[in-house]
Amino acid sequence: MSQSTTVTPFEVGVMSAAVGAGVGYALAPRKYNLEQLLTIEPDVFEKSLPQKNLVKATDAQKIAHNTIVDARNAIIKAAKKNAAEEKLVELLKSPDLDAAYKSIKGFLPKARAQSAVVLAVIGGAIGTIAKMIYNQKNA
Repeated sequence: MSQSTTVTPFEVGVMSAAVGAGVGYALAPRKYNLEQLLTIEPDVFEKSLPQKNLVKATDAQKIAHNTIVDARNAIIKAAKKNAAEEKLVELLKSPDLDAAYKSIKGFLPKARAQSAVVLAVIGGAIGTIAKMIYNQKNA
């Protein structure tokens, strides 16, 4: 008499999500570095430095935030002239920008947590869909 167990697509999705979260957490940097902060998408930047956190910031930290926003805008303008790489290198050498980054670094959420959540969602979805397709093929 043989016993068999079945695994539902939901269970596969949960396990895939857990694996994805682990991989995302392990591979992501602790926090965004200055180069990543200057080049990430605008919506990710806004989530990384939410305005509600800046309410608690000192005047120096608010100025530092504005300095980084200005640098991001300079890179966007340079990209229109196909000179974004050169502008980025120039800005990364700037001691003022480095000081601004160090000043607001404490406000940056951990990039690991964001990466873990993203990969968990992707892993869970892929695992669930793959299990559903596998079940349909074997039915």
